[in-house]
Order: sequence, then structure tokens, then C-alpha cells
Amino acid sequence: MRLIGAVAAFLLPTSVFAAGPGAFPDHRWTLRGDFVNNTPSEPLPGDAVLAVSLGRRLGPRLAVEATLGPGLPSTMLARDTGGGTRTVDVDSGLHGALLLRADRKLTSSGRTALSLAAGPSFVSGEAFGTVPMARAEVGFDLRFRQRWIFFYGLGYELSLKTSRSPIAASDCVVSDCPPQYRSGKGQVTSRVGLGLTF
Repeated sequence: MRLIGAVAAFLLPTSVFAAGPGAFPDHRWTLRGDFVNNTPSEPLPGDAVLAVSLGRRLGPRLAVEATLGPGLPSTMLARDTGGGTRTVDVDSGLHGALLLRADRKLTSSGRTALSLAAGPSFVSGEAFGTVPMARAEVGFDLRFRQRWIFFYGLGYELSLKTSRSPIAASDCVVSDCPPQYRSGKGQVTSRVGLGLTF
């Protein structure tokens, strides 16, 4: 009886999560909160971003998506004039992107879909200044409860301009220093999101 109860306790929330209509409507808008992880790739700094994404469908398979959000606080040690060390703010600042997304449903109901997106992006903050970038991304959508949507994206972001650096090379005391967005250099970026369609 305990085994039956344990199996039931596991299957019940799973079945509730999966339950839904036979077909999911193609709502025009999507609003989602994203957690973004930018993998460090020397000399580009790695960071994490909390962002909001707003998408609008342009047709059965096309959508446009705008993403905006701040990078999480980040610091690095550097030498000071007295021979000791100091903490330098290396927050990347505000991250944004405008992507054109083409998607393809994996099921007839529209519950899951794969997508390919590309477009301009940027980073703008006190540490590095404003840096234009370009991003390409493969995405996966999972819809549930009619309006809820889970998203995972994996992509690559390329810097189109060399930024300033918040630390002079002579002041570096750790590896991967000085951090800098350098033209022609890129990094892998991934994001996980949860939101609503309407």
C-alpha cells in the first residue's frame, strides 16, 4: 500500500502538469521572465542576467522578441596604489536584444516547439560602456495549462566593438584580467524562462 501511495503521489502532480487542451491556441503575445547565463570566454567576462522578454507573433511561424534586463552584481580584485588590493566593480550593466524568431511545432497540439532566432543585442554600463553585439539562438518551448510557457535557449553572442576595461592590465592580480568585450570575440549564452501567452 505504501508503494501504491508513493507512485500515486508522484504521478498525480505529473498528470496535472501535463493535462491540457487537445490543441494550444496561437496567442499573439508572450511575456516571460528569464535567467541568463553568459559563459566567460577570455577576454569577455561571464555574468548572469535577470531579464524580461516580450514577444509578438507575426505569423504562423514567425515572431519578434525584445529582451531587457540588468546584469547581476560582479566584482574583481585589483592592485591599489599602496601595494595592496582593492575591489573593482565589473558589473556588465544593462543587457538587451531584439530577435526575429522562426519556430516549428514538434507536436500537432502545439505543446512543444523548436525555434531559431537572431538579431542585434547590446551591453551598456559604467564598467564597459555601450557595446553593440549580435546574437543567434536555438530555443525550445513547452506549453502547459493553456497559457503558461517554459523556455530554454542556447546561443552565441558576438561583440561588434571593443569596449573599455574597468581595470588596467598593470593592476591585474587574477587570471582572465583585464576583462573586456573585444570586437570579433564571442561567448556561449543560455537562458531559462517562464511566462504567459495571451
